[in-house]
Amino acid sequence: MINSLSPLLNLGIERCDKLQVHHLRMVNLLASLSVGGTLLFSALFWFAFGSSTAALLNGLFAFLYIITFVLTREGILWIAKYWIFVVFFLQQMLLPLFVLSDNFETELLLLVVPTTVVLVFDPNERLPRYTLSLVAIVLLFLAKTIPSSDPILTLTDTNARTAYLCVILLFVLASVSLTDFYFVDLKSIDDSSRRLIHDDLLTETSNSQSIYNQADELYFQAQRRSQPLSVIAINLDDFKQINDMHGRNTGDRVLMHVADLLKEHLPPATPLGRLYADNFVVLLRDTQANDALRIAEHLKVAIGRSVVLLDNTAVKRTASLGVTTSNEGCLAGFQLIDTAMSAMFNAKKRGKNKIQSLTPKGINALYRSEHCQPS
Repeated sequence: MINSLSPLLNLGIERCDKLQVHHLRMVNLLASLSVGGTLLFSALFWFAFGSSTAALLNGLFAFLYIITFVLTREGILWIAKYWIFVVFFLQQMLLPLFVLSDNFETELLLLVVPTTVVLVFDPNERLPRYTLSLVAIVLLFLAKTIPSSDPILTLTDTNARTAYLCVILLFVLASVSLTDFYFVDLKSIDDSSRRLIHDDLLTETSNSQSIYNQADELYFQAQRRSQPLSVIAINLDDFKQINDMHGRNTGDRVLMHVADLLKEHLPPATPLGRLYADNFVVLLRDTQANDALRIAEHLKVAIGRSVVLLDNTAVKRTASLGVTTSNEGCLAGFQLIDTAMSAMFNAKKRGKNKIQSLTPKGINALYRSEHCQPS
């Protein structure tokens, strides 16, 4: 049945963040159930209880629920989440004024609210989830403790029923809390999984697949905005000697040190990744070729001056860098990374501790500065 509702559940999905797809579908599903349930109760009020006023009033709430679909279609998911619960609570408070209490039971619907709140809201949105769940609990408490005008349901032992209801509501609140922490744990597991997929755990930078994907995405963004995208490829000179002389653990510590050094000397939020071994890649948004060369020179000097202090050893290494900038001959972001890597290998052939630029067309443009000589 849910599969047959797929077009309705996916309403507004093209304007939704990929991480919110689940919540969007839950909002649309909840709105669908609310519309259907409201119309069903309207028919029940009209034909079974003979209350046309209650049927028409309840039918108006069906139109209010339909507004939820308009909000999700327009991509206003955060308003749609609150809207559907506000309409639901208004419905629960107003309809008992027109229908006898024994003909309109709200207990099951109100107890379902905490579960639907958990499904509709993101794990980070804990305040609205707890608030809406508590509102449902309070409404249920009032519905069962305030004396009814209907003599059939007048409370006979208010204190005893109130105490019993408090116990039940505490169990409901405990269930909400446990479910909440369960979803938070699931989110934590999901975040860890994403790190394994996208991050290089050793250096806490992007891994090769992620940095290539970012390069493609940033390239097409730059094309739409008519902005340049530059790439710097970095390789530590004679890094294999560190592993051979001091062991892999020392090599790993050097890589972590270099990654931290690059983050320190780059602007915040600059994409940085490790392709493999000691090869790093930096993506520079809206950066012209001359500016990219200047940044590369700054990074080369910083690496050459830095020293990694180990137990009884001080490790110092230089780096070779390749630089490229997008132009009319570039077709995709991955081509920029490959071009920068080719330029970097050419720089190593020239004697290491140097910088070389290369255009995506393959035309070499050697860059030599006063600091390009080995230090």
